[in-house]
Amino acid sequence: MLKVIRFCLFAFVCGCIASTNLLAQQTSSTPATSTEKLEELSLEDLLNVEISVASNVISDKDKQPVSVTTITRRQLELSGARTLADALMLFVPGFFVTEDQDDVIMAFRGLAPDNNSKVMLLINGQNMNTEFFWGPPYAILTSSNYSYIERVEVIRGPGSVTLGQGALLGVINIVTRKGSDMKNDGAGIEASISAGADNFLLANVSTQVKVGDIKAAFSVSRNAYGGQEYRNEGNARRPNEGVAGGTVYGMGHRLKRNDNIVLQGTVEYKGLEINALYADSQQDLYNFYRDREVFGQALTSLAASYRFELSKDVKLKTSASFIQDDIRLASLTGTTMGGTREDRYGAAAVLTVDNLWKGNKLAVGVEYRLFEMGKQNRAGNNFIANAIGFNPRTINQTQTMGYRQNISVISAFVEDFFSVNEQLDIFAAARFDSHTGWGTNIAPRVGALFAASKDLRFRASYQMGFRGGVGLVYGGGYRNDGYLSSTNFANIEAARIPGERNRAIVRPEIMNSIELAANVNIMQNLKLDVVGFYNSVNGVLDVGVIYRDRVNPMNPQSGQFNMVPIGTDVPGDWNGYWFFKNALGSINQWGAEATLSYSSDIFNVNLSHSLVQIASVSTEQDDDARKGNSMYLAEDKDTKRIRHKVYPENVTRLNVLATPFKGFDIALNGVLYSSWLAPDGSVGSGALLLNAGVSYDVLPNIELSVNVANIANQTPLSPMNANAGGAGLQPGAPAIERTTFWARLRVHF
Repeated sequence: MLKVIRFCLFAFVCGCIASTNLLAQQTSSTPATSTEKLEELSLEDLLNVEISVASNVISDKDKQPVSVTTITRRQLELSGARTLADALMLFVPGFFVTEDQDDVIMAFRGLAPDNNSKVMLLINGQNMNTEFFWGPPYAILTSSNYSYIERVEVIRGPGSVTLGQGALLGVINIVTRKGSDMKNDGAGIEASISAGADNFLLANVSTQVKVGDIKAAFSVSRNAYGGQEYRNEGNARRPNEGVAGGTVYGMGHRLKRNDNIVLQGTVEYKGLEINALYADSQQDLYNFYRDREVFGQALTSLAASYRFELSKDVKLKTSASFIQDDIRLASLTGTTMGGTREDRYGAAAVLTVDNLWKGNKLAVGVEYRLFEMGKQNRAGNNFIANAIGFNPRTINQTQTMGYRQNISVISAFVEDFFSVNEQLDIFAAARFDSHTGWGTNIAPRVGALFAASKDLRFRASYQMGFRGGVGLVYGGGYRNDGYLSSTNFANIEAARIPGERNRAIVRPEIMNSIELAANVNIMQNLKLDVVGFYNSVNGVLDVGVIYRDRVNPMNPQSGQFNMVPIGTDVPGDWNGYWFFKNALGSINQWGAEATLSYSSDIFNVNLSHSLVQIASVSTEQDDDARKGNSMYLAEDKDTKRIRHKVYPENVTRLNVLATPFKGFDIALNGVLYSSWLAPDGSVGSGALLLNAGVSYDVLPNIELSVNVANIANQTPLSPMNANAGGAGLQPGAPAIERTTFWARLRVHF
């Protein structure tokens, strides 16, 4: 079935691309507009680009209830960023990319989790997150292809009130190119080829079509990158627990090695919009220390929505979606080491009512999502293994990656925005969620906007973010890897493991967030945006370990124990269990983000600084941090202070996009970040990461561009998280690429 879906998607895209020549001939009297760039809009238009992710009723950029950063395709293409994740770090205050043993972590405002499940990624408003474990798809986050993207909207801070669980720390919404972006009827194709150092190749074909009420856009791209050598320092010196032994460095990883394909298409007809996506990615888990060191993902998504205009002020949007998430694991030698599959179904309806009374905007909605986990992937596998040496014929019977389980989430929400007068707006919202595993939760939002003058605006808001445990917590899996599911928490005491007790069901992690923001137009082309925040985090989703040394089992004097089964779960081959839990106590933090922006006919410049600090922690969190057991915190060995772990607390960004004359663009993007605290309490070095890009229209329809990354060739160890309570505490990962470059040739037809 999956092969049929992929073939249909591919044929659909290729057929539409081929048809554009005919459409272009039919509309030859209308100039093709496929080469339009968002940056070619006037300053007034650029500042009024609508925001689609933060609210169901307000799209005005200046009246958003949360902090949002918008990044355009042109900025991405000239950013010098290897991946979308790297690009976001260049542009978004309060966002930073850190490392983990088998993840690239999306961290917001000082909080770096153990995987990305606490950050939500959407494409055209459609949630793409895996529920089983990982969160946002790597097939999108680690892609070098930006051609299908019109802009990216990033909520800095919780977005759960509108989007539900998974939007605890932040939200990334990719808005794709659409035929409706074109000003006039017509059609056009663009094709590009990119090549660069370390065997980098990227090819893309895109098209946009607008004929009357029919609007469409399609993109096909293939990206392959050989990667740089994984340097022999930091985490690279960790012992390899795979069959080859030695160290992680000796395993043969290449930094950010990746093979990626993305097919994306959007069709609009009057109130109907259909979005299709197929993304397939395979990449090195270059920090990993076992034989399942290559991660592959095939993501197939189909979503449809229809807008009913019941009257001038009353509209109803309905939507339905299907996503198939196919995961595979392998070794560098090519041995299959595991895999699983998750199917996701969704349906939603949102009714918006304007002017129920004068100046009021109201939205009410319902949503249903179903997650079918623990299915066999397209290779027929549903297992996970740490080291080569198993029997491939029986492995799916002895080891399991995810148990077959359905999880459903039923949600209802209401949002209201009321313009009291020309100066004052007030807003409020609430969302109710009912989850198969963790029960129910209500997330509120309330706030006000005040315009002291046309050049000075303020916002004050409170909202809640939340994230329940990932599907693995309630469904179970990772059999023989030592995972303990929540269904067996009540059986711990019966196993008579010394010092261990029964545990409670895992509940959502909660963030209560207060923001105070100001926007000042200092001059006609110069403005300042400042936001201060205070967050209180409770019930932190953390990882716990039940571990006893296997060397001297059952020795009462040493306290060592030969691990036994707990309920239906069995210990891992390392003689222990790992599990998810809610850490006790609370974390209180404060911070600020300030952005100074200048725009003219030639320059667009953003200079920003972000700061985050620990305000206070409870006794329990203080104790966990000092023992090396906290998800977000660690003790600074030098000062004995509790600080954010693996997150630079001071970061300055500079983003410059200059157009000295039409057809010639120059970009300079830099991140200067402070020292950071490693999980072992040591202090890692900060760095200045500086990228440059140049684009020149050689002919009206031919564009040549060059990107250079890490001009200063700074390669300190990158912030890296580690196993909670494990032996893998590392001073950092050699994950920053040395100076590199690539060039792109693009032709518009």
